[in-house]
Amino acid sequence: MSSFLFQYYDEDSLRDVIHLYHTCTGLHTQLLSAEGGILIDTGKPVPFCITLMKHLPPDDSCLSQHLQAGLQALRFGESHLFSCHAGLNHIVYPIILKKTLLGSVIAGPFLMDDPDASLILDLQKKYPVDTASLLLLSDHSHRLPVISPERVTDYQRLLSHLILSLTGSSDELMRGNQNQLVHQSRVNESIQQYKRGGARKELAYPLELESRLITKVQTGDLKEARKIMNELFAYLLLYEGHDMGKVKVRIVELCSVLSRAAIQRGSDVNRVLDMNEKLISSILSAKNETEISYKLYENMDIFTESLFFLSDKNNSMIRGAVEYIAAHYDQEITLSEVAEQTHLNPSYLSTLFRQVTGQTFKEYLNSVRIREAQRLLTHTDYPIMEISIACGFSDQSYFTKVFRKYTGLTPKQYR
Repeated sequence: MSSFLFQYYDEDSLRDVIHLYHTCTGLHTQLLSAEGGILIDTGKPVPFCITLMKHLPPDDSCLSQHLQAGLQALRFGESHLFSCHAGLNHIVYPIILKKTLLGSVIAGPFLMDDPDASLILDLQKKYPVDTASLLLLSDHSHRLPVISPERVTDYQRLLSHLILSLTGSSDELMRGNQNQLVHQSRVNESIQQYKRGGARKELAYPLELESRLITKVQTGDLKEARKIMNELFAYLLLYEGHDMGKVKVRIVELCSVLSRAAIQRGSDVNRVLDMNEKLISSILSAKNETEISYKLYENMDIFTESLFFLSDKNNSMIRGAVEYIAAHYDQEITLSEVAEQTHLNPSYLSTLFRQVTGQTFKEYLNSVRIREAQRLLTHTDYPIMEISIACGFSDQSYFTKVFRKYTGLTPKQYR
């Protein structure tokens, strides 16, 4: 089968790419055929794997797992991060031609956190490994590469770019999923961060994180909204033990919360409900975690770009101003300053704000500040003076006056 792969892609070029990737990352890197046979092998297998292989049953070999990982990557149409039977991480990249798997690149193993006793205890439960070998595996585990989740994302993207430099436009499926690769990598980073932080199912539902998401969406801060959505989705996966049925229920609830926030913001009710119905339908029909998370990621644009403005006219022109306010509302910013940042005439920008948001510049700025103040009053114990300053109000009495105008209550009454 090796000759079949090399009929389409030059063997020497692939060998150069595999060698270059190994040189840059230090990871043991292999090119496998569609059947799982090793075609190119760069770098040395780590001692941990050499020792463990002696104790694996024939039907649970490393190559069989690598083959399954390649097939999984084919279904995703993208680079895939997976854990082997030993709990070690690998990166797999499928080489695809017309939706057919010709082979795959496997890089690893590595860890994303320092090893602990649970790694060896899990092996002891799964395989008949003698005590001497377990002690040896424990020693070898401390010599495994430890790579941060952020660096793993870089390694995934590097492998994608290197292979795409050879496969070019023939690999349309891979090109079509590069955004999903980046997005899923960020979700993986969040999952690892929560694991290191001790996130467990017994923790309460992250209401504060959900509140931050709603605030960022309402204020049009798309960049932060996407980031928080990744964190929230990663938390939900851990919170529900990767049970897809339960995760979907949580996501549907979240969609409803975002929709209600959209309606409260002044969006057209019928439009919001129609969009929400389509989104929920797509979530319920999703086949895996990657599909669910990316559908949410895609629709975050819809929530922020469309649902939270009263008019579609000139949205693209005012988007920069909205983003600037979302990032600097805690500072003393003026209409002239925002106009300069967005290369618009101050008078024209003022007109656009009223047309697009239904508010003056000052009203919109204060609404962003008050929403953040509401969140802080609800989910933190910070003194009101500190909240006032954190939201861009240097004078507490003025903060109280504006807060009462928007909510009907003083900050103390609201808390």
